[in-house]
Amino acid sequence: MKVSDYIANLLAKKTSIVFGGQGSSVIHLIDSIKRHKNLQFIPGQSEQGSSLAADAYFRVSGKIGVTLGTSGPGILNYLQGMACSYFDSIPSLYIAGAPVISHLRKNKFIRQIGFQEMEVQKMVEPITKYSSLILKLDQIDYEFNKAIDIAFNGRMGPVLIELPDDIQRASMPIKKKIYYPIVKKKTNNKDLKIKRVLKLLKESKKPLLLLGNGIRLSNTTGIIKKFIKKYQIPYACSWGAADLFKSNDKLNAGSFGVAATRYGNFALQKADLILCIGIRFGTQIVGGDPKKFSPKSKKILVDIDSNEFKSQRLPNIDVKINSEISDFILALSAKKIDLNINDIKNWTKMINKLKISFPVLSAKNYNNSKYVDPYYFFKNLSFAIKNNSTFIPDASANLIWTYQAFEFLKNVNTFTAFNHSPMGYSLAASVGAFFGDRSKVITSIIGDGSVPMNVQELETIKNYNVNVKIFVINNKGYSLIKQTQETWLNSRYAGVDKSSGLSLPDNCKIAKSYGVKSMIIWNNKDLNKKLKKIYQTKGPLLIDVRVDPTSRVAPKIDYGKPLHDMSPGLPRDTINKILEE
Repeated sequence: MKVSDYIANLLAKKTSIVFGGQGSSVIHLIDSIKRHKNLQFIPGQSEQGSSLAADAYFRVSGKIGVTLGTSGPGILNYLQGMACSYFDSIPSLYIAGAPVISHLRKNKFIRQIGFQEMEVQKMVEPITKYSSLILKLDQIDYEFNKAIDIAFNGRMGPVLIELPDDIQRASMPIKKKIYYPIVKKKTNNKDLKIKRVLKLLKESKKPLLLLGNGIRLSNTTGIIKKFIKKYQIPYACSWGAADLFKSNDKLNAGSFGVAATRYGNFALQKADLILCIGIRFGTQIVGGDPKKFSPKSKKILVDIDSNEFKSQRLPNIDVKINSEISDFILALSAKKIDLNINDIKNWTKMINKLKISFPVLSAKNYNNSKYVDPYYFFKNLSFAIKNNSTFIPDASANLIWTYQAFEFLKNVNTFTAFNHSPMGYSLAASVGAFFGDRSKVITSIIGDGSVPMNVQELETIKNYNVNVKIFVINNKGYSLIKQTQETWLNSRYAGVDKSSGLSLPDNCKIAKSYGVKSMIIWNNKDLNKKLKKIYQTKGPLLIDVRVDPTSRVAPKIDYGKPLHDMSPGLPRDTINKILEE
């Protein structure tokens, strides 16, 4: 049996889709995948697009995303997707072609021997959990099983296997196999610190659960919801978990962080106990100064990755628990939890009062007759979007507007590359989402400045008739960068719009050139007319949404300020009164 055929058989046990690009060092493996009855090879327009598609494929299907690329330029192109998977803890397998073994420089002090040769393992080390160069046939089973096990075990992430050309086209001696022993780590009950947690819960009058993408990745959404329902403890969600809970739930305190809802941040700052589950304390959550993050509360952090306890962005944590989320929640739920029921009821009422006092939309959002107001757009999209569908915002302002204004009222699987956040992610990710579940309608949100980053994947979308509605937020430039330049540079703009040197193409003309239908939404009134019709259209559709170029993210935290002090600012007396209640 040819080695490439053997590897195709290994892949077919883990997935049905392989994304990638052609190249001389991977032709044998691609040929084997193409001939395999249980595998489909999906060629993207670029390796970057394929890597982002593979990342999205797991987020929809739950199966490992596999990307195949040629040596040299191919490997470099899929670093973007690899970084997305690494920082968002997405299991993915990258298979890289390489020159024949005799053309590898190994330890020789020379820049390159083989054509397109490079030291891949050193290059990907910061953004992979594991990488391997296979030089012997008896390594194949061991390395593939090891890599995939590492990708899924503990805190998940991407892995890479490099395959020289002559390895791929060799004959496989079936008897020569070395298997990797898969060992699952178990949490020691002593590490769960349940007694300490129970004591803090008993003492708390204003407890708040902070929930992140880790609950999705650990498949613990169900047991978390049971816990919330049983004990009626309010909660708030990071970007990565917002879609898992109904926005109108009385216990849902909203979004929190640097660019979130004002009421969500007030709730966080008022809490006396926060139980943080599956959440990473990055700058977008903590703000500029970790000491100002919920300063009056006791804090419990549950994380599968003990390295997160060492983060310099970490606020003061009273109890650190290194555990699988399921192990912790099940152990906690098995105990009798004494709560201040009346205090928590009053706390819940207080949170809902904050929601009423600080709505996301105001009259100015509704009354825009010249353009589409972004907050109005995302609010109305909440009602138009299909149930049991996939929703992929992109990066920059459109992601923040989603987090602030979109109401999660239906079963809509929502994701993006939250922590790496490359511009153009959603366009390529739509391809992976489609192959992850072809029955779902996909909604892609992308800024006009992000379209050129992966515009070539419109061809892939057209080729496979991907059922995606692509809403381009057209505000004639990079609005979030402009907002940052206004804050820090006294509105000295550079490279953010036409007047400062950046020229962006006509989105509808681009769509036409790829054979994709398009339309324009001019203003709020026009939005109301067309939104329903958009989802009655089958196949790919690009919608150019004309947003006021002066629209900004508001409210928002200025760097270094506490989360409750959002711009535009409130009177100091108002802030103090809310915090003291």
